[in-house]
Amino acid sequence: MKTKILPLLTILLFVCMPTFGQSSKSNWSYDVGTKADSIIVSGRFHNIAERMPRTLIINECDISDKSVRDICELDSNDSFCRKIPFSFPHSFTVNYNRRNFINVFAAPGDSIYMDIDPSTYPLTVTFSGDNEEINQQYDPAFQHITSFLYSVNLPPDTVALEKYMPIFTKYVKEGRDSIDNYARRHHLCEEVISMLYADNVYSLANRAIEYKGRNSKEKQAFLLNPIFDIFNEDNTKVMIFPYHINAIMNHFPEVRDSAPKGIVRDIMYACDEDSSIPDRSAFYNQRYYDRLYTQDTPLKELTIDDIKPGSSIVYIDGEIKEISDENPLKWLLNEYQGHPAYLDISATWCGPCREGLKRSESLRKNYKDSDIKFVIIWLRSDKEAWLNIAPTISNTVQIFIADSEMDDLITKSLGVNGFPVYLMIDRVGKITKAGVPGYLSPELLDFLNRYK
Repeated sequence: MKTKILPLLTILLFVCMPTFGQSSKSNWSYDVGTKADSIIVSGRFHNIAERMPRTLIINECDISDKSVRDICELDSNDSFCRKIPFSFPHSFTVNYNRRNFINVFAAPGDSIYMDIDPSTYPLTVTFSGDNEEINQQYDPAFQHITSFLYSVNLPPDTVALEKYMPIFTKYVKEGRDSIDNYARRHHLCEEVISMLYADNVYSLANRAIEYKGRNSKEKQAFLLNPIFDIFNEDNTKVMIFPYHINAIMNHFPEVRDSAPKGIVRDIMYACDEDSSIPDRSAFYNQRYYDRLYTQDTPLKELTIDDIKPGSSIVYIDGEIKEISDENPLKWLLNEYQGHPAYLDISATWCGPCREGLKRSESLRKNYKDSDIKFVIIWLRSDKEAWLNIAPTISNTVQIFIADSEMDDLITKSLGVNGFPVYLMIDRVGKITKAGVPGYLSPELLDFLNRYK
């Protein structure tokens, strides 16, 4: 989940709004000096039907470019086991058959085991290992608050902050009330309730990631509002929190200057791709620093040959057509042979993806009469949500991947560790991810001009 599209901070312009119970001080601690920097995630599927997918994705949900999105294939016993890098305690996801997400909390050094029944929706999951009680409560509770978030209807992103913030705050309170009712009925522990409160606030914030108000001061005042309590390290336990920090760092990176040394500031460094590499002593978790800056991951050669043919949907200039029994990447290379293509891998639910596309309309228009094609491949996305978004994005070729296993194979083949991801296809069809700037990068214009 990355590419400088979730930004944040500098002059602290706070609008006085209630915080609905989030504390400004952390009530937990994590000793980075004595912990491991990975977790073991394993499990077994039961009642898996013959035609069900035999792949799943473990998404580390770290904001950095080194975040891992591991595609697992089930073995002959319908089981899986992976070691996943993990730098601080937080929630992550296991995704099966596109719409099925298991939401899991872990800390470095943990071992998590899941028994999964894929014949139900949501999936029936029994947890064991570390944080067993938390995860047995957290996963279904997270599904509950997600249903509330789908009903939210925020105002346009240009509405004045004085009108926008009360509506946003009202939804935060409604979400918290819903969590409290659910918690009473299901006897949730305090740790899970605290995480759900943060999920509620930051999931709503992700829906509002494109908010700009009437000027940059209003945008800043929204992102830094006390309701977000951004320096509270309790927030780092939920995977959606770094999106908000990324939004701040994209627009107001100077906010980091006022951040106390700790996990939140470490995440701010991880979000900031444009500044020089900091000194190791600046990090609270220096193992995290080593992972971000000193451990070079060899670039995997990208290949599309392992993507099995299947069905996908293409949207071009207001027209929709179905593609059957084809590898969508090979279709793209054949359809636009000889044309360089700027490839954006996005998801409909990803706030940074939507913001990058919206703010790059004029850039794409500038290249409308050139040979360069702008292509969006939508992964892990809901078809109805995409059909609503697609017409709002001009000068693009959009490919919606409906098949779950094809989705997983594209993710693996193109090295997609988060959203959005940007790649370039040159005139002879070679695909590369190395050094490709994102939509909001000031370097993108010069980069594209090389391919004109």
